[in-house]
Amino acid sequence: MAALASTSPTTWCGRTAGSPTQNGREAAQQFLHSFSQAMPLTGIRVEILAIAAQGNKVVTERIDHLIDATGTALASLPLAGVLEVAADGRISAVARLLRPASVAGR
Repeated sequence: MAALASTSPTTWCGRTAGSPTQNGREAAQQFLHSFSQAMPLTGIRVEILAIAAQGNKVVTERIDHLIDATGTALASLPLAGVLEVAADGRISAVARLLRPASVAGR
């Protein structure tokens, strides 16, 4: 998985079932790495359904398709996300909001 291109400190806030808040670039990268180790994940295809921005925040409604080495989607997760962008144009905070029923496959 690609490194998180961001300024430091970064806050990665995943509001999913059991997903803790990560503070700092290294913690966010470690979280993403451990997640990718739990399943044969080689990439994520993001399908943007809606996007809006105001000030330094970008809000998306999207579906994240978790992809394996063969290109097969292991899971498709509908979620909303908020990115905060620093003055230098890099991501400074990430929040993902995912319905627990989506994680359970309902």
